[in-house]
Amino acid sequence: MNATDGLTGRGPIRRGNKAKRLKRCGLWRTLLAVAVLSFLAGCQTTGPALRREIRTTLNSYRQALNVRSFEQMELLLSDEIRVDGMTDELSRAGLRAGMHWPASRIADMQILGISGKPGTLEARVALYMARGVLVLRIGFDSRGRIRSIDGAPLWKSRGVAVKDPFRSRFVASNGLMFVKGSVNSRDGYLLIDTGSSDLLLNSKYFSPGAGGAMPGLLATVHGIQSQPKRASVQELKWGNLVARNIRGQLHGFSQMELPEISPLLGAIGFEQLRNSVIAFDWKSRTVEVSAYGMGGGHPAPRAKIPFSCFLHAPVIDVVIGEKTHPMLLDTGAQVNLLPRLDGLGPHFRQLDVVTKISDGGRVGAGPSPLGIVDEMIVGGIPYRNMPFAIFEVPYFGGNGILGSPLLQAGRLEIDYPKKTISIW
Repeated sequence: MNATDGLTGRGPIRRGNKAKRLKRCGLWRTLLAVAVLSFLAGCQTTGPALRREIRTTLNSYRQALNVRSFEQMELLLSDEIRVDGMTDELSRAGLRAGMHWPASRIADMQILGISGKPGTLEARVALYMARGVLVLRIGFDSRGRIRSIDGAPLWKSRGVAVKDPFRSRFVASNGLMFVKGSVNSRDGYLLIDTGSSDLLLNSKYFSPGAGGAMPGLLATVHGIQSQPKRASVQELKWGNLVARNIRGQLHGFSQMELPEISPLLGAIGFEQLRNSVIAFDWKSRTVEVSAYGMGGGHPAPRAKIPFSCFLHAPVIDVVIGEKTHPMLLDTGAQVNLLPRLDGLGPHFRQLDVVTKISDGGRVGAGPSPLGIVDEMIVGGIPYRNMPFAIFEVPYFGGNGILGSPLLQAGRLEIDYPKKTISIW
């Protein structure tokens, strides 16, 4: 949820004509935005009484944002709240941690439209700040309390599209995959991390940018990192995958960066891969990316598994003994995780205790049992003696994680458009 930044000066402009052109360009963009907002503001489907009631709630919401008070905001929330489709637990924790505190004061607010029926009412709202405008879609329950908050940009992102398939070699470091790419013309390495919702940037090499966007949320194995800052990316390149004019969340990678993968620029996440089919072949140290699926040359997969999603991550069932465990596929996880020992019985053999757990930058304390699961079954395929740590990631709804050890066991493909995982 990013605000639309205005043009900013880059120093004195000596030629008068160029300065005038830039001024006209900035004025044109401002007038266009106002025209669009004015048009949307006329699309109302409810009466004045309901508009007044919703405006009162939204004014209170704006006040809570300006004074950064979750206590005031919580009075306006429904019994269950979802922010950008996240679970109620994660949404509340994120709001409490300040993921919606604006970078600057919200000077004004405009209701662009209200639609729906009681209990399903939804308002489009523009929040005007000193350096931008943020458009939100806010839903209300039957009591007029806020039940959902979602970003609603005026212009939809074109997303990342891979026009031509490509194959990229990766460097394996500490059991994770790092590919060569560039960010803003700086060459370096990028972690392939399907567990991250968006692009992560190493705070060692990138600085936060100014702007009116709300900061968002970064959830790690240690819980929520409040108010992660963002940096502007003019261009991200990895093979034939190119994204322009996007933003990345700044994150520390000090515990992950090693000489063989330096400079470590950050991590490519779901938002960059969501329109693609991506195949991992650990034996050949290659990643293949396509918009339509892989070409010939490969035998039929041993299993093709439909997946659901928890937030953005694929979720599949994993059978251990007599129990089925829902598990997220996260290529940025060094080890498989199960939230608890319950139900594992004799199938888990503890070998050690993990005393430190890292999210790439910060290190948190354990202890967590580390051992071997004698057999797990994924899509009907048995995997024997797989490493697991027993650790419950906060706000993951009790789901486990399948990480790099599964990828190292054989070729695996994630088809995001078709929501399938294929295993060879």
